[in-house]
Amino acid sequence: MTTSVFRRSHPRLRGDDGAVLVEFALVLPLLALLLLGVFEYGSAYRETLNMASAVRVASRQAANVGSGRSADYLALQSFNSVMGSAKNITVQKVVIYKTTSANGDPLDPSCFTSATPSAGFQCNVYTGTQIANLGASYLTNFGPTDTACTSSWDVKWCPLVRKDMQSDPPDYLGVYAVITYTGVTSLIPGTRTFTDRAVARIEPRVT
Repeated sequence: MTTSVFRRSHPRLRGDDGAVLVEFALVLPLLALLLLGVFEYGSAYRETLNMASAVRVASRQAANVGSGRSADYLALQSFNSVMGSAKNITVQKVVIYKTTSANGDPLDPSCFTSATPSAGFQCNVYTGTQIANLGASYLTNFGPTDTACTSSWDVKWCPLVRKDMQSDPPDYLGVYAVITYTGVTSLIPGTRTFTDRAVARIEPRVT
C-alpha cells in the first residue's frame, strides 16, 4: 500500500516543479525590469546630488574670494573637482550671478536662459566647453592683472566690482548649473536635463 501511494504522488510533485519554473519564467522579465529601473533612476539621482554639492561648493568658494580677481576661476575649478566623479553626464553651463532675491533669482531671467545676457544683469555664463578647459586658461581668459575685466570670460559681472565691505553691505552671489544625464538603459530614452543653484553671501571685510 505504501509503495502504491508513493508512485501515485510522485508524478504530481514533478508537475508542481514544472509550474514553478513556468511562473518564474513569467516573473523574471518583470524582476529584471525592476532592477534595471532601480539602477537607472538611482544613477540619475546620484548625479543630481553631485550637482547640488558642486554648486554649493562653487558658491562658497566664490564668496570666500569675494572681490578677488580669481573668484569665478576658483569657483569653476571647485565645481569641476566635485563633478569629476560624475558618470554619464555632460555639463551644459554654469552661471555665476548677482542676486538680491531671497530665493536666489538673478536680476533678470535671461541670466539662466540666454547665452549672452546683458552686462547690466550682472551674470557670467560659462559654457560646458569653457568649464572643461579651465586648466591652463586663467591668464588668457580671466586676465593676468587685478585691474580690469575688459575682454575676459567674467566681464559681465567682474569680481573686482563685487561688494565685500561689511559696511556696504556685501553682495549675494549665486551659482546655477545645467547638466544633461544620458541613460545607460532604454528606461530613460535619450537624455534628461537637470538644474540646480546655490546662493552665498560674499565674505565681508572690515577694512
